[in-house]
Amino acid sequence: MSTKVSIVIPTLNEENYVGFVLSDIARQRRKAHEVIVVDGKSEDATASVVERFPGVDLLIGAPPVANQRNLGGRKASGDILVFLDADVRLSETFLEGFLERIEQRNLDIACPLYMPYRSTLLIKIIHAYINVVFVALQKGLPYGAGHCIAIKRETFQKSPGFDPHLKVGEDVALVRKLSKGHRFGIVATQLFVSDRRYKEEGVPRMLMKILLLSIIFTLNKFDWANRIEHEFGNHTV
Repeated sequence: MSTKVSIVIPTLNEENYVGFVLSDIARQRRKAHEVIVVDGKSEDATASVVERFPGVDLLIGAPPVANQRNLGGRKASGDILVFLDADVRLSETFLEGFLERIEQRNLDIACPLYMPYRSTLLIKIIHAYINVVFVALQKGLPYGAGHCIAIKRETFQKSPGFDPHLKVGEDVALVRKLSKGHRFGIVATQLFVSDRRYKEEGVPRMLMKILLLSIIFTLNKFDWANRIEHEFGNHTV
């Protein structure tokens, strides 16, 4: 019997993006067992967009994003849970390639390579460098971003889940915690991510934020990251 996959997507005011990722999921060569969208009481038409997709379960939760991911993850019934951001894009073979590599390596937690979708050369270079760092550190100091994290359901259910006290870094914190005693790896499958924060904040400011967060996460002082301005669902682009 093939592995069943549940996809969990937290949303907050994502009417301009969530329809694209749900369309990408529907076109996957390897189909998901279930798709769960957990909306944080959006004030736009996010819920209406989600409801256009048959078979997608819409749950209403409350921010922060960690709470929404936890709600979806606890409700999911698949063997592997794939947590996605609402603004990512997937090639038709993404799930097929991603899950195949996870199964081949028998990983409990896994992340793909993150590459910006239709972005500038500079931002692509930045992401390529970050991917190299993530791959190099995957055994000693694992990193993963909420753009996409796959976790075996049994592993997730036995964990405390994403930490709702962290407004940023809850994704890295969970990867770091679960990698102790479980198999974690970065797999060679590309996921396309949005560059909208670079557009909103500017490349220099984003680079400074990434550098500061990398230092905080290296020191495992995740609560320090709460002092850095970062709001889920607050976008102007």
